[in-house]
Amino acid sequence: MKKIFLSFVFFLIFTSYSYACSLLQVPIGSSVNTAKETFDFLDSYSPQTYGEDVSAKYTNFAIDYCEGSSLENADLEVIVYDSKIAGINLISSDSESTSEIYEFVKYNINDPGDEFKNKEYLGYKDLSIGSLLMFYSKIEIRGEIIEVLEITNFEMGDFAIGETVVDVTM
Repeated sequence: MKKIFLSFVFFLIFTSYSYACSLLQVPIGSSVNTAKETFDFLDSYSPQTYGEDVSAKYTNFAIDYCEGSSLENADLEVIVYDSKIAGINLISSDSESTSEIYEFVKYNINDPGDEFKNKEYLGYKDLSIGSLLMFYSKIEIRGEIIEVLEITNFEMGDFAIGETVVDVTM
């Protein structure tokens, strides 16, 4: 019952934008076979390759999966664990555009706050709803400001971060 309610809440939040932004149509925890309908690059996923201890992280251009959005310079990361979607991340490290993910989050998920408009501001905002974990953050790495949106859930969260997540070369 709880999963049905959370799925319904997720559907309501993203319905208005989901037709143009297919990356928001894939629920965390859904099977790779279902997610392949949206993310064609997951065709190369093989559970035998990664086993039970490793998550596979696929990276692609976000704009290809969210037409008409501000995500022109952002990367989409889809993390797969045990043939299920463990996480979906948006990352932008373009020094010329330090607010494209902020704008996307503000208009499609929830406003993270005016402080994030400041190019120099660093921090994170928890935008989670129920068991769906969503974090928007601006961090500095090697002098560059990086914007990140991370989406996962309680069940898959441990498999979406850490040393056991390996990059898949396509």
